[in-house]
Amino acid sequence: MSTQTSKAAIIKKYLKAKKTKTAKGAVAYTTTGDARVDLFYHTARGINREQLREMLTASWAKSPLDTLKIIFYNRDCRGGKGEREIFHHSIVWLHEQSPESVAKNFKLIPHFGSWKDVTSLIGTGLEPKALEVMAAQLQEDAKNMADGKTVSLCAKWAPSEHKANDTASKAAKKLAVLLAVNRTNAKKEYRKQYLSPLRKHLAIVERNMSQNEWDKIEYSKVPSRAMKLSRKAFERHDEAGFKKYQESLVKGETKVNAKQLFPHEIVQEFISRQEDDVILEEQWKVLEAETAKLGSLADCIVLSDVSGSMSGTPMQVSVALGLLISRLTAAPFKDIVITFHETPSFHHVQGNSLKERVADLLASPWGGSTNFNAVFKMILETAQKNNLPAEAMPKKLFVISDMQFDAADNKFKSNHQNMIDQYKKAGYPVPQMIYWNVNGAYTTTPVGSASTPGVGLVSGFSPSILKAIIQNGNTDSLSPLALLQPVLDDARYADLLV
Repeated sequence: MSTQTSKAAIIKKYLKAKKTKTAKGAVAYTTTGDARVDLFYHTARGINREQLREMLTASWAKSPLDTLKIIFYNRDCRGGKGEREIFHHSIVWLHEQSPESVAKNFKLIPHFGSWKDVTSLIGTGLEPKALEVMAAQLQEDAKNMADGKTVSLCAKWAPSEHKANDTASKAAKKLAVLLAVNRTNAKKEYRKQYLSPLRKHLAIVERNMSQNEWDKIEYSKVPSRAMKLSRKAFERHDEAGFKKYQESLVKGETKVNAKQLFPHEIVQEFISRQEDDVILEEQWKVLEAETAKLGSLADCIVLSDVSGSMSGTPMQVSVALGLLISRLTAAPFKDIVITFHETPSFHHVQGNSLKERVADLLASPWGGSTNFNAVFKMILETAQKNNLPAEAMPKKLFVISDMQFDAADNKFKSNHQNMIDQYKKAGYPVPQMIYWNVNGAYTTTPVGSASTPGVGLVSGFSPSILKAIIQNGNTDSLSPLALLQPVLDDARYADLLV
C-alpha cells in the first residue's frame, strides 16, 4: 500500500462512525465522524503513538489550522491539558507533515509549555531549529540581564556538558559553537558567559542544591514541580529552615506554588500515605481557587470511576477531579460524588482537610463494575420517591472514566442512548453529559456523532479543561463539536499559523 493510499484509508476511517464494543462488552463507537473531535477527545495519557499519528493525519485533512490549535492546546500548561509527551510526538509528526508550520510556530513552544519542550527536541529532526532558537534566546537573555530586564528560563533547560540532555547528541557543544565568538574557547564561553551567570541570576533552586547553599533557598518561590521532586531533599538538608517555612504556611504568612501541578499529583500522596501535610493542603487550596476563577459549576454531579480498568493514575485522576469538581459545585449538589457500583448511591464527601476528604471518598462503596445504567436508575428512583420537580434535578453530569462501561440493559443500544430512554420514561429532562476520558489507551467513543446534542467529550488531567465546558456547557446547544469550538476560537491560539 502506498503512502497516499494509506493516508486515504486513515482519513476514511474517521469519516463515519461504526458500532464497536468497550472492553466490557458495551456498545460504543469507533469515531464521532469528525477527526478534530476525536483528536481532542482521545489525546490523553496512555494513547498509542501510532493511534495518535493516525488521528493527527485525519484531523489535519479536515482542518490544518484547527489541528494545529489542538496540538498546542494539548501542551498549553496554563490554559489547556498540559501534556508534554503527547505534544512532543505531535510536533515531531507535524515536522514530517508540514515543516513550514513548525518553523512558523516554533518560538511559541516555550510560551505554551516550557524551554524543556525545546530541549526535548534535541536528537530529533528538529534539533537544528531547537539549538538555533535557544542560542538566540540565550543571547537576548544575557543582554536583558545586563540591562536589568526580565530573562526567560532558557538557561535553566539549556543542555549542560555530560548531562542527560547532552550525552547522546553533544548538544551543549553544538550550542556553544553557535554562541561562540572564539570557537577555540566555545565551551568555556558557553559556561562562563551564559549558563552560569544566567542560572545564578534566575536563582534556580537546583543550582543552590548542587552547591549546597540550602540556606539561600526561598521556599515560597520554589516552583510547584520542583517542590514535589525536591521536598525530601529540603527536609534532609535544611530541616530547620524547611520546618519554619511550613509553620509560616499554616499561619498564612507565606505562600506555596501549585499552578503547574495536576490535582491527582496532590491526591495521590494522600492515597499512598495518610499523613498530615501542610504543603499539600495549601497547594490544593491554590488549585481550588484557580479553578473557581474559571466560572460557575451549578447544578452538576460527578460520577467517579475506580473500576479495575482504571487502576493506577487514571483512578487517582478520577478521585481528584471528583473531589475538585464536587467541591466547586453549588448546593444542593456541593460535595456530592456518585461512585460506580452495583448499587450506586449519592456520597456526601466529609472532612475539613483534603487528607480527610480523600480518606472519606476512598472509604465509600466502590464496586468492581462500571454499571452505567444502575447510576441513572438510582438517580431517577430517588427523584420519583421524593417527588422532585424537574428544576431540582442535576442539569449536568460529569463522568470521569476510561469509558469502558458494562453492557447496558438493552445490549443493542449504547449506554448513552439507554440513559436517554430511562429519563424519557421517567418523565424528566435528560441532563447534559460530560464524558471526561482519563485513559488514552482506549479509543472508543460513547456517542457516534460530533453533533450529538447535550454531550461534551473531553480528556486529560488538568482542571483547565473545565474552561471550555463552562464557556459552552451551560447552553442548550452543547455537542462534542460545540464544546471544541471555544478552544478553536480562544484568543490564546490566534497567533498560530499553518
